[in-house]
Amino acid sequence: MSRAAELRAADAANTAFLSRHCAQVADDLALKRRLMAGSAFAFLRASCPRFAGRLPLVCPEVLDATPAPAVGDAHLENFGTWRDAEGRLVWGINDLDEAAVLPWTIDLLRLMTSALLCPGAARPRAIEAALLEGYAAGLLQPSPFILDERHATLRDMAAPPPAERARFWRRIDRLEEAEPPPALRGALLAALPDGAAEPRFATRVAGLGSLGRPRFVAIADWCGGRVVREAKARLPSAWIEAGLPGAKPVDLQALAAHPWRAPDPWFRADAVVVVRRLAPDSRKLEWPAAKLHAQLDAMGRELANIHASGGDAHRLLRDLAARPSGWLRAAAKRMAADQSADHAAWQRIIR
Repeated sequence: MSRAAELRAADAANTAFLSRHCAQVADDLALKRRLMAGSAFAFLRASCPRFAGRLPLVCPEVLDATPAPAVGDAHLENFGTWRDAEGRLVWGINDLDEAAVLPWTIDLLRLMTSALLCPGAARPRAIEAALLEGYAAGLLQPSPFILDERHATLRDMAAPPPAERARFWRRIDRLEEAEPPPALRGALLAALPDGAAEPRFATRVAGLGSLGRPRFVAIADWCGGRVVREAKARLPSAWIEAGLPGAKPVDLQALAAHPWRAPDPWFRADAVVVVRRLAPDSRKLEWPAAKLHAQLDAMGRELANIHASGGDAHRLLRDLAARPSGWLRAAAKRMAADQSADHAAWQRIIR
């Protein structure tokens, strides 16, 4: 089967998978397909199921690693900020849609592959060194990224300037009103603070990988200002759907609330819905390529926070030390080449 035929089949399978678990948003799916053609990096972000299916064929040597609670969709733009129960600004992984118990190597491999596909990023050897040094340090001493006291560089980049705050509220104002399905409506109402006024419900288009699934927001007046909550349909992890040997479901609520995460108190996840707070300071961060390398060490440390929550940090360290020199760089180069070939084929399909 040609690569183009494989991609068409994978797209049809993903659409059927979506239909089995929630209603499809046809316009969002069409948008997703167009955005995937924009760059190899966008293709990677939007096609985690394809990545999950290809990895055992392209890099089978990484699958013998110790299983750990994993992000599943680690990439450069899957990091952001939120406020914890003390109101402190926290940085870390802010999307766990594809989380599962997986070999720990998979998160690092997907993250480095995304870095290789980012135009203007550092050289492969430098990317690998920064990620692995951060990961090892994070396993030795897991710790959340609280930006109010430490991590000044991250704090300066993460704090939204006044113009960004204004843009956030303009985007909220432009959202089209719509009535959520009962499960999402109930989750949104339950997530609003006590005493909030009757909310306005609207649809929201965001992300790449989750485009096509229902996503709604509730916007309500409370204590002199507005508050916003988002609910989206939750689907099983792409890694489990792909049948990766040993992949297992993870308790998403427990993973998000682990102490090494300084958890977001407004995050809620059950079998069918994920709810979170939206605000100018609870957002995904996109780093300019020139500033990206300085954050790779922190990204490796944050993956270690996630993986160490399973209680096997010392075993993961031993496994890391036993890997051959250059293993991550070599595997990521192969996956980046495979994703680039997929992207080129997808561009021909979209035309």
